[in-house]
Amino acid sequence: MVLTREQLQERLIALHEASLELVKDVSLETLLERIATVACEQSDARYAALGVLGDDGSLVKFITVGMTGDEISKIVHPPKGFGLIKALMNTKEPIRVPVIQKHPQSVGFPANHPPMYSFLGVPIRTGDVQLGQIYLTEKKNASEFTSDDEMIIQMLATYAATAIQNVRIRENSQRIAILEERDRIGMDLHDGIIQSIYGVGLGLETALHSINEDPREANERVKRAIDGLNQTIRDLRSYILDLRPRKLGDEGLVISIERLINEYRANTFSNVFLTKPDSDLTDLPQANAMTLFFICQEALANAAKHAKAKNVQISLWMTEDRVLIEIIDDGKGFDTSTTASNIGHGLANIHTRAHSLGGEADISSVVGEGTTILVWIPRNAAS
Repeated sequence: MVLTREQLQERLIALHEASLELVKDVSLETLLERIATVACEQSDARYAALGVLGDDGSLVKFITVGMTGDEISKIVHPPKGFGLIKALMNTKEPIRVPVIQKHPQSVGFPANHPPMYSFLGVPIRTGDVQLGQIYLTEKKNASEFTSDDEMIIQMLATYAATAIQNVRIRENSQRIAILEERDRIGMDLHDGIIQSIYGVGLGLETALHSINEDPREANERVKRAIDGLNQTIRDLRSYILDLRPRKLGDEGLVISIERLINEYRANTFSNVFLTKPDSDLTDLPQANAMTLFFICQEALANAAKHAKAKNVQISLWMTEDRVLIEIIDDGKGFDTSTTASNIGHGLANIHTRAHSLGGEADISSVVGEGTTILVWIPRNAAS
């Protein structure tokens, strides 16, 4: 049956309205089912299916509409990409036949499959890449699908290609965001909790050495180590709740760094000198303050673990649009030309943290003379 101009216009309007549902924020599985449902409605088909191809061109998903769950469960196996399915996978043009079984590439159906005769298949393409296919069978109230059906489903396939790409881009972006969050959590654990545990270990090591010479001092250090472990447990609980350590609190950056310095002195017997600005920087955005705190913590940990520094100078200052921190130690230092390729998690994290806020980090070192870490980040939150 050939549609009148008015009937065709009504179908095009209905197709456009249905296609608006395809751009909603849904999962790929839900989107594929929506496309198959719209195809079924727009072509007046009893059954519809949608196949999706993987990167290697094989059939990776096959969504059906029209069959009951009981009917699907009785079919021996899902489609494997043979017959007309394979033919449609390897063509740019639609395939429309009145009887599936009479097509030269038909290979029949698996056992317990519902009987199907009329067929319309349309590839879903973007440029030269085929994303999938729309399959329609059993035209209601007619012996076969029409050229108008073919045109409507081709238009739907164009909408579907855009919708599938958008969902894939969104899901890839979400996966990237998850990976970035894992990296951020790893940095927080390394630069925060792990360094805190390391500080407790230094304190216990010192207590062990002084247990015979000064039992009272050793006892005090063990008590401080217990307090440190309890704090670490609280930090781990904070990670369980919101994946962020509460090391900074509401006390501000300067006071937090002063507390960090006191802990460092108690655990290492090293000298640490702090030059701080007139402002306490309590108005610094939380993310910026936490970044500088972790950078300072990492630098002090490196000074103790690797550099074996006796003296550390920390300078904190600000300009109109930047906050800067410089940490200089008199430790063993290292050769930057040979260490660049295996700079280690700690120093690499310093670069990553600074860059994440639009800042920069410069790490210079001379063997036998110590290391200087200079970092600046924006004073205000990144826009």
